[in-house]
Order: sequence, then structure tokens, then C-alpha cells
Amino acid sequence: MRMIFFLMSYLSCWTLIAQEKPEDVVYQFFQAMAEIDTLYLDQVMKDDMLLSSTALKGDKVDIIKGDKDKFVSSIARSKEGDLDEQISNLQIQVDDGLANVWMDYTFYYQGKFSHCGVNNFTLVLEGTDWKIISLVDSRRKTNCLFHDAREAIDLMLDNWHLGATNADSTAYFDLMTTNSIYVGTDKAEVWSKSKFLSFAAPYFAKGKAWAFTKVERNVYSEDFERIAWFDEVLDTWMGPCRGSGVVIKDDNGDWKVQHYVLSVAVDNEDIKEYLKVIGIEKD
Repeated sequence: MRMIFFLMSYLSCWTLIAQEKPEDVVYQFFQAMAEIDTLYLDQVMKDDMLLSSTALKGDKVDIIKGDKDKFVSSIARSKEGDLDEQISNLQIQVDDGLANVWMDYTFYYQGKFSHCGVNNFTLVLEGTDWKIISLVDSRRKTNCLFHDAREAIDLMLDNWHLGATNADSTAYFDLMTTNSIYVGTDKAEVWSKSKFLSFAAPYFAKGKAWAFTKVERNVYSEDFERIAWFDEVLDTWMGPCRGSGVVIKDDNGDWKVQHYVLSVAVDNEDIKEYLKVIGIEKD
């Protein structure tokens, strides 16, 4: 019985350790920045941690040093939504209780591009928790993979919607892959490219298709090498709609729509009225 209890206790402790990974801490770190969660930042950063930023100027590297208190205070002075640090290409090394997490990043302030570079986190395991003991980043404003790819995808999607607005069938469907799927607002609308083309042809032929205008859009990827995904809010003749999908980079290096899902956005407070319209009564 004692042996069974010991094994259960050992496995339980091991599970607690295994539940949290160094990269989880990094993801939560940037989420805390975005949400201005200074309590989490204070807990996950060691008091004596090292903070440094480097910037190449000519053939010299400028090093700017900081500390935990100044960093947390600077976050506290911001508003939720001001700080948006997008990361990709995580590389993780772990040995016993030491971890190194390296990644590309692009930083946006109040929705505008600021700079990009790499982050290098060093973490140590204290009990069951990973703590950050060092954070070093580089900073530049050019050759920003995430930002450049995001801009290219954003422009492509804008041009895709514009193709429909202008009833330009070639411009619209050339930005979809051969094996793309379009899911419309009707439950029966799950179309291959050829079926979607057949459905849309009469509208484009009349010179009047549909006009969807982007209100906002988010683009995501692990590395922007081949695949990315997005969500967007659209202003349409149906009212607010939400679109989401997957884009891939073809052999020519151009981004195209692989999968798209369109849905009508209904505010929570209007759900009951919406259900009445479609014939579903709810108490």
C-alpha cells in the first residue's frame, strides 16, 4: 500500500512538472503584456533577471539595459490592446531545469508597426514553475518576416474582396487555389472552387457580385513559410459578418486562399430574436 501511495505521489508530482512547458510561459508572458496583467509578469520574472535590447548601428551594436521593475512599470502605463507582440519560429532547448526559448517577433503599438527582431528567453525551473531569469532582444525596422508576410496576406485578401466588389471574376478566382473550399452562410454552401465559380458566374456576368469591406483582420502563422490563417470582421449587405480561413504560399511565392468560412455575426443580446426568425423558439 505504501509503495502504491509513493508511486501515485511521484506520478502526480511529475504530472505537475510536465504540465507547464517553457514555451507556455513565453506565450502567457506576451498575453499578459497585451492584457496589462502586471501581476502575472511580476510572478513569472525573477527579481534579479537580466533585460537587454540590442540594435545594430553601422558596424556597432548598441546595448540598452533594463530591469524588471522598469519593465513592469512601463507595461502598467499602457492600456489593454496597446501592446501587440507577435511571435513565430520558436526554437526551444531544455536541459534538466534550464531552458532557452528563441523566436522571431514583430511588435505593434496601438495597432501600428513599431519594430521587429528576435527574443531570447532563459528560464529556470523552480519546483513546478518556470521562471524567467534573462530576456534579450534585438530590434530593427526592416527585414521583418512576420510583418512583411502579414502585409502581403492582408493586401491579397483586400484584393480578393475587391475582385468581387468590381465583379472581376478573374481577379477574384485567381486568388484562390485550385483545390480551395468556400463555406458560405447557408448550411448547404460548402463549395469547391469549380462549384463556387458556377454559383457566382451569373452575378459576375451581370457586373454586380457582392461588396465585402474589411473592418478588422488578424493574421497568424507559426513561421509564414508556407501556411497562415486569419479571421476578419466584414461590413456587408447582410450586416456585420465574420470570415475566417487558411491561406498558403504557392510555388511562385504568392499567397492564395485555400479555405474560407463566412458567417453572419449576431450580437448575443439579439440571439433570441434571431432564433424566432429562423423558427426556433427558446425560453
